[in-house]
Amino acid sequence: MLRRTFLATLAVLAMASVANAGAMYVYLVIDPATTAGAGIVPITATGGGTLAVNSSRSGAGSFHLYAVDDIDNSFGIKTFNVKLNGTITATNNRSPVAGWSPDGGDTNFNEGFSDALIRSAANINPISGSQATPSAANTPLIGGYGQSASNFVLKTPGGLANSYSTVTGGQWGVYADPLTAGIVAATGHAKNAVLLGEGLYTGAIPTIDTVTPVSSGGSVMAFYAQDPATNQNPSGANAPSLVTTNPFIPEPATMTLVGLALVGFGGLVGRRRS
Repeated sequence: MLRRTFLATLAVLAMASVANAGAMYVYLVIDPATTAGAGIVPITATGGGTLAVNSSRSGAGSFHLYAVDDIDNSFGIKTFNVKLNGTITATNNRSPVAGWSPDGGDTNFNEGFSDALIRSAANINPISGSQATPSAANTPLIGGYGQSASNFVLKTPGGLANSYSTVTGGQWGVYADPLTAGIVAATGHAKNAVLLGEGLYTGAIPTIDTVTPVSSGGSVMAFYAQDPATNQNPSGANAPSLVTTNPFIPEPATMTLVGLALVGFGGLVGRRRS
C-alpha cells in the first residue's frame, strides 16, 4: 500500500514538472569489464567506517545502472524507480546510503537513499530508492546526486569526526566504468553519474522500461527543486523526461558535424600553407 501511494504521488508530480528544461539520463553499462569500484581507493572515516564504491558485478551477463541529472535548476536526485526489461536474474541496489553517528554510536542517524519503505532489496526489479524526509533519524538530505562527485564524509555535519555503519556507495561520482563523468554531449554541462544498481541477466540485453505507467511501477526520477543543504523541506519535482542513452557519448549527427568541421579546418590549413 505504501509503495502504491508513493508511485501515485510521483505520477501526480510528473504532470506538474514540465516547466523544467533538460533531461534526466538513466542508462545501463552492459557486460562491464570490471566492477564499478575497481581501482577506486576506499575512504576510511576517522571515527570508523569505510566509504567505498560497492560493486560486485562484472563480465558477460552483468550490468551497471547509472543516472545523470542534467535538469536546469535541479539540486540533484531525490527519488528514483527504474524498471528493467529483460530476463533479470539478480539485482543489487548500490545507491548511496549510510548510518552515521557524531559521537561514536550513542546517537545515530541515516542519510542518502535511506527511506526503508522505498529502497528496493536485493533481487527486486524495479530498483528504487528515496532520500527520507528530514526527521530525528534521517538527516541530512544530500544534494548533487547525479551531478557531482562526493562522499559521506564531505556531506555529513562534523566531517571526519563522524563514524559510519551499514554503508553502501559511500563515495560516488567516480567509477571504473568509462564514460561515467565528463561533458554532457547535448548541453556541454560537466556532470558525474551516480551508480544506482547492478545485476545479472540472461538472453537479450536488458533495457530500461519507459513505457509502463508510473502508477504501475514504471520508471521515474525525481529531483530537488531547492537546495537541500539550505532548505529543511526542499520542494521536489519529477524529471520532465527520461533519456536511456549515455549522455557523455555524442549522437551520430553531432559526430558527423565534428568530422565535417575538422575536414574543413584541414582544408583551410592546407590552402594557407600553399
